[in-house]
Amino acid sequence: MKRLLLLTCIISLGISVVAQDYVRMPKQLKDIAAPDMKSVREAVNPVSQPANPYVRTGRVINETELGSTFYDLQSNTSAPANRFYRYEDGTMAAVWTRGMNTAGYADRGTGYNYFNGADWGAAPTARIETQRTGWPTYAPQGTGELVIAHHNTAGLVVSRRDTRGSGPWTESILAGPAGAVDISWPRMVSSGEDNLTINLLAMTYVAYQDQDLAMLYYRSTDGGATWDKQHEVLPGMGSDEYTGFSGDTYSWADSKGDTIAFIVCDNWTDLFVMKSPDNGDTWEKIMIWEHPYPMWNGTEATDTFYCPDGAAHLAFDKTGKLHVAFGVNRAMMEEGATGPSWFPFVDGVAYWNEDMDPWTGGDVNALDPDVLFENGNLIGWMQDVNENGELDLVGFDVSNIGLYYISPSSMPQITVDDDNQVFVVYSSLTEGFDNGSQQYRHLWSTTSPDGGTTWGEFNDLTGDILHILDECIFPTIANRTDGQVVHLIYQADTEPGLAIRGDEDAPSENIYYHLSVDKGDIVKAGSKPVPSFELSQNYPNPFTGESMVSLMLNKTSVVSLEVNDLLGRMVYQLPAAKMNSGVNTLTISADNLNPGVYTYSVIVNGERITRKMMVE
Repeated sequence: MKRLLLLTCIISLGISVVAQDYVRMPKQLKDIAAPDMKSVREAVNPVSQPANPYVRTGRVINETELGSTFYDLQSNTSAPANRFYRYEDGTMAAVWTRGMNTAGYADRGTGYNYFNGADWGAAPTARIETQRTGWPTYAPQGTGELVIAHHNTAGLVVSRRDTRGSGPWTESILAGPAGAVDISWPRMVSSGEDNLTINLLAMTYVAYQDQDLAMLYYRSTDGGATWDKQHEVLPGMGSDEYTGFSGDTYSWADSKGDTIAFIVCDNWTDLFVMKSPDNGDTWEKIMIWEHPYPMWNGTEATDTFYCPDGAAHLAFDKTGKLHVAFGVNRAMMEEGATGPSWFPFVDGVAYWNEDMDPWTGGDVNALDPDVLFENGNLIGWMQDVNENGELDLVGFDVSNIGLYYISPSSMPQITVDDDNQVFVVYSSLTEGFDNGSQQYRHLWSTTSPDGGTTWGEFNDLTGDILHILDECIFPTIANRTDGQVVHLIYQADTEPGLAIRGDEDAPSENIYYHLSVDKGDIVKAGSKPVPSFELSQNYPNPFTGESMVSLMLNKTSVVSLEVNDLLGRMVYQLPAAKMNSGVNTLTISADNLNPGVYTYSVIVNGERITRKMMVE
């Protein structure tokens, strides 16, 4: 069932452009600490869905609804990078965790949709598996496709079919090692000739080989039919180096021929890349950031230190060089505390590539966002949308943001096109968008036209008025662009945060979208004029009693409203008043209006838009 949404007949910018002035977070906010948590595997909050009284009927930005889910935890930290694939012929496939039955999510499994080159399919009405699964990962294999998801007790469910987009799926079980059969949180990429080499990462959910949770590598050379490498702890990732890892703090790059690479981004460990030039036969460990407390397990007391937040992605450029984007945060373990802390207002997305030096030597401030900004490594942060020099959020308290346990700007995705342009998309708390108690996240992009040397403007990809009540999260960028368009999928929720984690919102329908973005809109966006406001059609229309008009302002403005009959006589007026940037609501009363057709005009700083309305 499609959710009910807010507004109709929209005039919209679609992509909002914002200057990139960096607003430093005050020290008192950077010092706010909150309890941390490790990976969530199962959680149920069976609360009935409240009715949504709003209606939305159209979208100006170029996106398509793929399907939906009430199960809203798509990842513990890193955005699920290997759930969306774009083939050379322009066809695409997308998967996500789908669960519609909030009483335990017994129907949970893989939601799947396929773009045949012309159209996406209908939204799925069931999972692809015959049994309960979660957290799928997708890869092409030969002429077919492969989905691997968590089984919950037996390990992983491997679903294969010979023709992508059609035909039956066959299922098999890939179990973990003895004593740790129930491996979880899979991430996968295919490589080699015809993409028949399948490379898989999964985590144990119990102690294994002297680590609390171990990360294991699996490989298949026949498209997932059999596995010639199983349960491998890769060199440099064992108990001599790390006490363990957390679920979903790792991500694959799309392969470059026979070369594969994945990143590990966890505040418990070093930040590093594992790279193989031969489809997983041999591995090189590439250090990006050296943890100041080696072998830390989250129980020994530490000073505060800046660190990765657990969300990262990486991509090869056409020369084979790796480009990395990751969220930054801060952590500490106080003496006598039951667990480590995270810092909800330490904000930023950092960038690194293989031509850059790593952060080594144990400097606890190396990943401080202010330091990264000064050194040119900070490429994303919460935007000062109204350009008043500060961030105007609902409140600077952990209760005012959805609990993802990551930076306010995070879940980064990165891709590099054949012109060496680097595109980064991330989810960020966005000034001017809130529900009165919590701040919404939107999807933002920034682009480097020169391979990561310089970075351009910021663009709110979901900044149109149609997204004023949307939490836009878990972006997954396509492995390749099509020359002029960047493709991504993401999840939209009417409330900030995750119902599965017991946030403020009850389970409700989340929509998965495919969004395509014209490169010209985000690479050269700075030369385009930005409208000063966006306006909705009044709702309801026709109406009796009262009707509302939603207005989104790019800056603080003087606003008035006039209603005229068909002879041009003004019959109703809201006097001019100053309104803040963001979303504002204007109310039209029909108490003194006769039934019939009228026009209403909204005037913002002298600029006028006029619409028709009907009183019953």
